[in-house]
Order: sequence, then structure tokens, then C-alpha cells
Amino acid sequence: MDIYETGGGDGIIKMNNLKKNIKTTFYIFCLLFLSLMSYLTYFQLYERQKLIESSYNRRLWEQETKIKRGTIYDRNGVTLAETIDLGTEKKRIYISGEAFGPLLGYSSMKIGRSGLESALNGELLGIAQKEPLSLLRQKIYGLSQGNDVYLTVDAELQKKAYSLLEGKRGAVVALEPETGAVLIMVSSPGFDSNKVEEQWEKLKGDRGLPLLNRALTGLYPPGSAFKVVTLSGVLENFTGIEKEKFETKGYIKVGGRVIKDDNSIKPGEYSLKEAFAVSSNAIFAGLGLRLGRDKLLKIAGDFGFNSKIPFEMYVKKSQFPGHSLMDSDVQLAEDSIGQGKVLTTPLLMASIAQIIANHGVYHSPYIIDKVKTPLGQVKVNNLRTVRKTVISPQTADIVRDYMVEVVEKGTGKAARMKDIKVAGKTGTAENPHGEPHSWFIGFAPAQDPAIAIAVIVENGGSGGKVAAPIAREIIEYYFKIRNRK
Repeated sequence: MDIYETGGGDGIIKMNNLKKNIKTTFYIFCLLFLSLMSYLTYFQLYERQKLIESSYNRRLWEQETKIKRGTIYDRNGVTLAETIDLGTEKKRIYISGEAFGPLLGYSSMKIGRSGLESALNGELLGIAQKEPLSLLRQKIYGLSQGNDVYLTVDAELQKKAYSLLEGKRGAVVALEPETGAVLIMVSSPGFDSNKVEEQWEKLKGDRGLPLLNRALTGLYPPGSAFKVVTLSGVLENFTGIEKEKFETKGYIKVGGRVIKDDNSIKPGEYSLKEAFAVSSNAIFAGLGLRLGRDKLLKIAGDFGFNSKIPFEMYVKKSQFPGHSLMDSDVQLAEDSIGQGKVLTTPLLMASIAQIIANHGVYHSPYIIDKVKTPLGQVKVNNLRTVRKTVISPQTADIVRDYMVEVVEKGTGKAARMKDIKVAGKTGTAENPHGEPHSWFIGFAPAQDPAIAIAVIVENGGSGGKVAAPIAREIIEYYFKIRNRK
């Protein structure tokens, strides 16, 4: 009897354990099933289109033999890239030359895609997400053609800017202040997209990095051009500071580090406007210390540092250092004048000029004006609506006046024009790889801006002597062709 009861108890225990194991296994399978369904749902909603349009999707290349890739136009309807049918094959032709190489990129079955050809691949092949009705119409009419894309870029301006860089390594970005539309996006040296296959090995090994789009992915110390941000932060945080006087000995000592002014700056007393015009490192390093890390970090973030810029193509994130174990007054002083660990793209520097020109309001830059389907339907770029207030209109207007002073009486005289008032800021950015980078950011006309611009020449030296004259010639040419039209 005892033996029977013991055996029955063991059987019950074993049965209970079996039930628990079955339940555990069931729950695990349910969890795995839910995880799989969640992943597939996420994939369908968020990743599907990216993979469909990816350059690594070999089915796209098969599809491209059947579909005529869409044409890319500039803002005036000038053809930049088109596909011609040669009977047995389709060939992509680029009419725009080296000035557009890094921007347009290339579309090649041998080496893949880059630039706008990659970013807009789905639109150009007509496989971007569509309404069911649009798909049905294309099926009915038997259309085998991608969408045409119209850029905001002006081909004449683009080529002029590229020619002014004269093959030097650098970049030019110009924006419409009131909209953020890109007028120019040049990276130098460039390349001819028609010859990229035959010159591939040479282009890859070129020390000038012609395949790199410096306007979007080049990170540079901004030097004194960053003082626009520091000045904005000072004006936003210290009421009446524009009435104060500041003294420089020609240098400032911070924690054993000596930060010097340019030799052209005489020791003495300066107003804030004068200090900005002559670009005193000593005074602005002191202002940065007065502002403090938190406030300087905030104003830099408001202008776009440490944030992803919404754009149709990949843009590297500009960097302004926050708090760290290595943080010090020396680091803060250097950051205040655009040195230290501050790094930026030419696109962001053009946006900084755009913000001041537009009374403190930021408009997200965009380069796609519209997309036109073979059926004549037009899709407008959603980035047009992205905007935010960065600084007050009062602060922006003061900074604008100070930037005019830079061009009229300060370091930016080489950007001065006879009939149009230009507002600007120069930068001569020290770097560990040779001569300083040459910067100029600005806009014109100062009181009613139509163009905001950023110019960088790598290892070019003085911003006032190298980048500023280039900016002036581009601005002059902009108004010349605008008046002609």
C-alpha cells in the first residue's frame, strides 16, 4: 500500500512537470511567433522600401533593362542626366560635367550607384511608394519609364562656383534664405560621371578624393566663422552686452594656454561689433568662457550641431563637444572660436548664414524641387515645410549688422561689392594637416537676402584673402543671371 501511494505521487509529479514543460514550450513558441510577426511588420512598414530601392538589390538592375530611368533637370529645366535607348541597351548620359559629379553621382551596373542617382533610385525607376490608382494607370497604359526629377540647383551657378575653386580641394553651398532651397552644391575636385567606369581605379586612388561630396560629408573646423554662433549666444543671454567695451592685449591666457589674435589686431579696447569685425580670438574666447559650456552647447545645438540634418542625401553630423572628463576652460575657449574639437560640414555653415539672413528662422535645406511621373502627376518635396526659430529676430538683425561691418570694414573686405551690400564672416581654421582652411559664410543683399553662401578652400590660408573673393564672384554672378532672366 505504501509502495502504491508513493508510485502514484511520483506519477502525479511527473504529469505536473510534463504539463509545465508543455506550457513553457507553448509560451516560448508564442513569444517566438510574436517576435517574428513584429519583425515582419516592422520590415514591411519601415525597411521594405529601402531594400527594394537599394543599389545592392540585383533585381533592380534586371528591372532597369526594362525601364527607362528618369531624367534629372536643374531648376530651370536644363537636362543634367538622361537615359538614351540604343536599341539593344540603355545608356545613362551626363550632360553636366565635373561640377556635378559628386552631387549627381553615377549609376553603373559594374560599380553601383552614388550621389543623387543612389538617393533617388526608387523615384528614377518609378518604384518608389505609390498610390494603387497610379500603379493601375501605369499598368493600363503599359508605361515602362521612371519619374523625372527637378532639382533646385542652378546649373550655371554650379559650374561657375566649380570653376572658381580652380581644382582646389573645397566646397561651395548656396541656399535661398527664405526657403532653404539649394542653389549650389559643389565639391572640388569633381569627376565626370560619364567616365567613372573607365577611370574607376584612378578615381579611387586619387589623393584629392574626387568621389567624396565634401559639401555633405566633409567635416572641418569652422574657425572664426563659428563666431556667428558664439555672438548669437552672447546676445541671446546677456541683455545690453552690445553696449559694453572689451579689451585685448593681443592674446588671452587660459589655463596655461595662450590664444592669440591675428597680428593685424592692435591691443586695446573694442566694442562687440568691432571685435567681431576684426575677429579677435582673445575677446571671443573670453566671451565663450563668460557664456559657459552649457549655454554655448545649447546655442550650437540650436544652430544644428550634434543633430541630424533632414536632407535627401546622407549628411555627416556636425560636432560641438559637450561635457567630458577632459573638459576645461582651455577647451571651452578654443571651442568658442571654432577650433578645438568643433567640426562642421559646409552645408551646415550655409544654413547658419541662412538663419541670420532669415531673421533667426531655420528652413531645412532641400535639393529636390519636384518629381514628375510619366502620367504628368507632380509630387512636391515635403522638406519645404521643415522650419524652426533658432534665435530672436532682434538678435539675428544685430548679427546681420555686425556681419555687414565685417565686409565693409573688417576681415571680409574682399567680399565687398559696389552696388550690393554683403553680410559675411571669414574664418581661418587651423588644422593638424597643413595650412589653415579658408572659410567665408554670408548672404546678400544684406537687408533683403536672396542668397546665403558658404565657401571653404582646404588649406587655402586666410579666409579673407581666399574664400571671400570666391564668394563675392559667385554672388555677383547670381545677380547677373537673375537680372538676365
